[in-house]
Amino acid sequence: MKSLPLGIVLIILAWLPASNVVAEETPPQIVVMLSTDDPQVAGMALHMAWGMKRMTNSEITVILGAGSLQFALKEGDSPMFAPKKKNMRAVMQDVLDQGSRIYVCSMCAFAQNIKQEQLLEGVTIESGAVIMPLLADPKIKVLSF
Repeated sequence: MKSLPLGIVLIILAWLPASNVVAEETPPQIVVMLSTDDPQVAGMALHMAWGMKRMTNSEITVILGAGSLQFALKEGDSPMFAPKKKNMRAVMQDVLDQGSRIYVCSMCAFAQNIKQEQLLEGVTIESGAVIMPLLADPKIKVLSF
């Protein structure tokens, strides 16, 4: 039996379905942008972020701006998120505990005189150089509340 020329073998291999090749999928990236100071709206957004991470192993980044910064403070009053029977600080901690990132807008922190040491461990103040590329990337889903 004659063997097939190498060129024909390569052409056949190129046309075979790629189902036998195991491709490593990267998890989807999702940004949850919070600016509301309403604990029910923010709580729902954080709960959704927690759920998406849990169900799809998505890479979740929560960005806090404007009124939502209060939910990431270590001390002070923390309003309740009634559906979870937890205060917002605890809901925020749940999101951190599952490995999601939480960023605080540096301009918002400056405007409210909030310093890094006042924030929950794991929450970081970040500039536009870190935040803007996440919001501008067409492959990243951005949910805004």
